[in-house]
Amino acid sequence: MRKYASIALLEQIDDSNIAILRVSVSSDGAELSGAWVFENQEFASNIGILANDLILEIEVSSPNSLLLNQYIFHKVNLIDFLNEARSDAENGMRAFEGFVRENEEKYKEYMAVEASARKLLPKVQKKQLVSPEFRIWPKILEFKQSKEFLEANAKAGLITDDKEFLSGNLASARAIQLLVQMWQSDEVERKNRIYMDDQSAEVTILPRCWLSRLTV
Repeated sequence: MRKYASIALLEQIDDSNIAILRVSVSSDGAELSGAWVFENQEFASNIGILANDLILEIEVSSPNSLLLNQYIFHKVNLIDFLNEARSDAENGMRAFEGFVRENEEKYKEYMAVEASARKLLPKVQKKQLVSPEFRIWPKILEFKQSKEFLEANAKAGLITDDKEFLSGNLASARAIQLLVQMWQSDEVERKNRIYMDDQSAEVTILPRCWLSRLTV
């Protein structure tokens, strides 16, 4: 199981410059770990810094996007991330509800047996389980909505920066950081539940749809 990954967000600042912000991800969370601004002509000679990154193109000029095709198998998108996170949360809730129903049925059958005969059966207890608290995942999130997304999750303070021209890029990177933290929170919630099967309970640092891009 991969224990570390990095995500590079690329966005044109203007016609002449491109910004790269990197979010590093581990089992301990996600941190903004690097930021670069290159003139377009410098980008080609520095593109190697992306060799081991997952790549998110926010808004990149056509020439720079073509340069990135050498890492095309590392390109990811937010829709896949959100779809897997939402699906896993829904499946986790269904697993919880199914486990509760099964336990109630077994307990009802157990208690229906006469007390004298019940003593000869394996004891069945009615479990008092707390419902899991999975995050509420949006169906879609545009990078231009990053500031609003952070504000809605009480994280607006993360986007203050003295480099005003990078504020939009920083908001996007912080939004990715928050999404990763939300994913890992849900993963821990799943792992801590006795009704989840071994595979479902495995904690991954990122959605599998993104991690799989690093194995190509």
